[in-house]
Amino acid sequence: MTSESFNDQGFSAEMPGSYGSTSGTDSRGPRPLIEELMVFSLPAEIAALRQEAPYRDGDRNSATLAKEVDFRVLLTVLRNGASLEEHDGEARSSIQVLDGAAGLTVGSEQEADLEVGEVGVIDAGSPWRLRATADCAVLLTLAWPREKAGV
Repeated sequence: MTSESFNDQGFSAEMPGSYGSTSGTDSRGPRPLIEELMVFSLPAEIAALRQEAPYRDGDRNSATLAKEVDFRVLLTVLRNGASLEEHDGEARSSIQVLDGAAGLTVGSEQEADLEVGEVGVIDAGSPWRLRATADCAVLLTLAWPREKAGV
């Protein structure tokens, strides 16, 4: 960190990284999007996402855990049948199933069923679609080559 002063949420007044911090919501306070070290309790984050209105009243909810111009870590909870898609496939991606199960389709032909503890890794240039085959929680990581990220 570049500063020893912290705001009332305990975050440094000088946020490192290009994106600073999340704006927060009614149920989530703001938090930094990138720091030298970030640690998350995934079971606690999953439970919190499932308590929020987008999941209670809909079919999904997500939280960005880390974000920088060439990197993203997202935690998503999906109800059975809900899906996520990456149309351009420019980023290398990994999708780890933390709870439940999901089907992963890469391009138009490659398919895999992912269960708890399994991770699918998708190379850059491959569009993909993830469809929950049971209520599930997934950890999605996206990484772009720095030249494609505009850095």
